[in-house]
Amino acid sequence: MQLTTTRLSVRSILTGNVKLASPPELFLKLNEVLENPEADLRDACALIENDPGLSARILRIANSPFFGIPGKVTSLRRALNIVGLQEIQLLVLTTLVIDKFSNFANGLMTMKEFWAKSVRCALTVRLLATYQRYDRCVQTLFLCDLLHEIGRLVVYHRLPELARAAALLARSEKISFQQGERRVIGFDHYQVVAELARLWRLPEIIAATIEHHDAPKNAIGFSREAALVAQAQSFVYSRYAGHDSWDTIVTDTDKLELSLAAGATLAELAQKLDQQFDQIFKLIHPN
Repeated sequence: MQLTTTRLSVRSILTGNVKLASPPELFLKLNEVLENPEADLRDACALIENDPGLSARILRIANSPFFGIPGKVTSLRRALNIVGLQEIQLLVLTTLVIDKFSNFANGLMTMKEFWAKSVRCALTVRLLATYQRYDRCVQTLFLCDLLHEIGRLVVYHRLPELARAAALLARSEKISFQQGERRVIGFDHYQVVAELARLWRLPEIIAATIEHHDAPKNAIGFSREAALVAQAQSFVYSRYAGHDSWDTIVTDTDKLELSLAAGATLAELAQKLDQQFDQIFKLIHPN
């Protein structure tokens, strides 16, 4: 039975909150610098140095075992030079997004648990890309899986009563929370993230892979990427199950194992994920 009685739209709950709809300003400025053929490393460095907290966090990450840089990196400019501008751009958006959404009240779990699961998904999709010898847009896929659940935070923040009703419906009828949202609200939290990505002018691959995570073939032009993102989520949700309102994505783990490189196993994937997570999470989410 269709329960929707509201005329709310995805765009309305986003544009109704200027702070939410506005992309992280520093990220946009960094994009402008990187897209300017006349700009160089010094311009990007000067921009990031205006935020001492972010600069310090990037240096901590650059010196972590995650990157394996020989010797201690003491200057932001050297970190940018060694790690690479694309990787730094990813780290900048990662830290800004975590800061931006960590104050959103929600009925899911603690924010530390929320971001731990999201970071695990992001790290997993990079590992899967390596196993499957996929070398296009890997950093972007990291961001796709990092962002994939923030729509749920937005829905809880903007429409708390409807979000609770969707969760109750999902439990009572044994359907996914996503299906409950569609029936109660008229759209789901993945559509919210996709619209937010477009408002922020992020690459279309991010919006498409998140919006169609449950049907990768519908992500026109990005079906393989959407499948990788969904596989990563499925693996993490099944291995790190916790809160009963956190969706699991139905993906056959046997098929996932077959998609790994010859000789690789899900146990090996889990071991590598745990190693990388221990190295990076406390640096990305120090609180």
